[in-house]
Amino acid sequence: MIGITGSTGVLGSIICDKLEKQNIAFSRLTTDIRDDKAVLNWVRDNKLNYIIHLASKVAVSDVENNIDEAYDINISGTINLVKAIKKYDQPIGFFYASSSHVYASSASAIKETDAISPINSYGLTKWMSELILNDFKKKYSNINLCIGRIFSFYHHSQKPPFLYPNLIKRFEEEDLSLPFKLFGANSTRDFLNAEEVCDIIIKLVLGNCEGTINIASGQSIKIIDFAQKIAPQKINFDFDATENVNHLNADISLLNSILKND
Repeated sequence: MIGITGSTGVLGSIICDKLEKQNIAFSRLTTDIRDDKAVLNWVRDNKLNYIIHLASKVAVSDVENNIDEAYDINISGTINLVKAIKKYDQPIGFFYASSSHVYASSASAIKETDAISPINSYGLTKWMSELILNDFKKKYSNINLCIGRIFSFYHHSQKPPFLYPNLIKRFEEEDLSLPFKLFGANSTRDFLNAEEVCDIIIKLVLGNCEGTINIASGQSIKIIDFAQKIAPQKINFDFDATENVNHLNADISLLNSILKND
């Protein structure tokens, strides 16, 4: 039985739908992940042999504005799962949805072994959970741990303030004959459709893969080019050419090797 936290989020909803279509048994955590007793009961009562941990406060601005809640959900929630696994004391697989935001900005494609330097508080909470899980694995051999560092993704079910739905909303509401202000226009990201992200996660889970793996397309694109790509017409972008830029683009050699072997 596969347990899924964060099952109502974009990735969680898609994964649940895909597992259901493949007739793979799963259980959603429907209680608050900050409730350690509820988490323990869920792991024990459902006799889980794998957990896909997606529950997280994600939006960077939301995390920055509610940092205490982000710590509770993103870090304490992971600790509650660790406590439940230890208490349950059975072999279990564990996929943790981490983020590209744990990395330092780099002009080159980022490998899993490259420098860690979270560019924001969201990335910090993800990195701290990675440290906790890796430390737990050293002490508890019953856990098979896979950490997926997910780069940027988009989906029609997303809502603002994420980039893709925010742009779509603005395209619908603003006069596109006027200059269109765009922050971070020259920063680059690696975008992948959320459906593809979930297909990769499921393959890693069913393959019982271990280790830290970048999940991305392997192709970088400027924010301004991504915005134009999804725009309904040619846009006259207005941006500050002197603003600081950052780059989070993935080297997916390891992922490709795993999927090829699979």
